[in-house]
Amino acid sequence: MARRPVDDSAGPQQHDLKPEVAARFVSGTRVKAGERVLDAGAGLGAITAELLTLGAQVTCAEFAPERLQALRQRFGPACDIVSADLRSWVPGFVGPWRVVANPPFHLTAALVRGWVLGPQPPHALDLILQHETAEKLSAPGTRSGAMLACAGQATFVARLPREATTPPARVDLAVWRFRRGRDLDPRDLAAVDLLLERAFAGPRTVAEALRGVASKIQLQRQGAEFGWDPQAHPRTVPPQAWLPLARLLAMCGKL
Repeated sequence: MARRPVDDSAGPQQHDLKPEVAARFVSGTRVKAGERVLDAGAGLGAITAELLTLGAQVTCAEFAPERLQALRQRFGPACDIVSADLRSWVPGFVGPWRVVANPPFHLTAALVRGWVLGPQPPHALDLILQHETAEKLSAPGTRSGAMLACAGQATFVARLPREATTPPARVDLAVWRFRRGRDLDPRDLAAVDLLLERAFAGPRTVAEALRGVASKIQLQRQGAEFGWDPQAHPRTVPPQAWLPLARLLAMCGKL
């Protein structure tokens, strides 16, 4: 697979998903023939090879020149192979699409956020991530977890050993899944993201974090209706409660 820097100080690391692990992973995604699928950080193509056997329309996005060459030699015209820096590249697909990938670890959070908040978001994400990252993205009491819960359902599927890659990863891995569950107006989800950024910026209560954005009465009414305490930490707010609060504040011109 593509480069896997575990942390910025450790230097770049390249870990390739073992073919048998890629086969089990892709089988669990239930990709159907004809689906448009992005393999982000395709590396040497272990995931792409399995997707092609299912008849998917695959786009490989890879940054490392030597790995791009290996992908072109291996797959030729069987799939679209794109030289892309995932930090700035926008897929630009028309129609439904999904992601099945083992993206670079240091880009995971930014990529997931960009995909879900994009104007043409994927309907599904199936990713192999660091174990800790997968846990955070699945937890409704985190900023990322709350945002994802407003858009659909995030699931920690399975833990993978470090030996799932060659050479072994430095940390345990996990299979993580997201399914978009509602057809939200992108502006609503963007408002939720702005609200969560403010709410989770420090160890404060909801009322303290949103001072100047939401009035005491607004918070009291929203808390009473949706079952949360404005004087508690934002992690205690039910994920589904952030959307109506964001809509209210956006309507009032506060977001």
